[in-house]
Amino acid sequence: MNCSKHERHTRNYDYMEGGDVRIRQLFSRTQWFLTIDEYGNINGTQDPTNCYSILEIRTVSEGGVLAIKGVKSQYYISMNRTGVLQGKRTYTETCNFKEVFLENYFNAYSSAKWTKQNGKEMFIALSQKGRPLKGRKTRKENISSHFIPMKCKEEERRVD
Repeated sequence: MNCSKHERHTRNYDYMEGGDVRIRQLFSRTQWFLTIDEYGNINGTQDPTNCYSILEIRTVSEGGVLAIKGVKSQYYISMNRTGVLQGKRTYTETCNFKEVFLENYFNAYSSAKWTKQNGKEMFIALSQKGRPLKGRKTRKENISSHFIPMKCKEEERRVD
């Protein structure tokens, strides 16, 4: 075993340049997959084959600003001024989120439009019960706002 040759996972940041689309499932550190159902409701599921958990993550501008859309539901994740997550049929600037890379290899997604009254960011987050948290109650350090973008298996991608 050669200890001097330390291999480490490297991240590819090419998609941050704009226009890139990734099909992923966002798996929360609270053990839930983020879903957007046919009514635009945002929740968590523990079923990795749930078709509403397959998301299109599209870069919309430089600096890691992206939009997240449910592939089956065709709703975008949006955050209003009070930090409530909701689904929107049409894309608006409230659908923009900044992707923040954390030291623990998780990602966090903060609203690109809204901040708390104290100027701090509001994040997409799922509680321990899989319910969306209001952005006002979230922090980058909370595990509820930590996600791993997971590639979908080919058979799970089918959304008929």
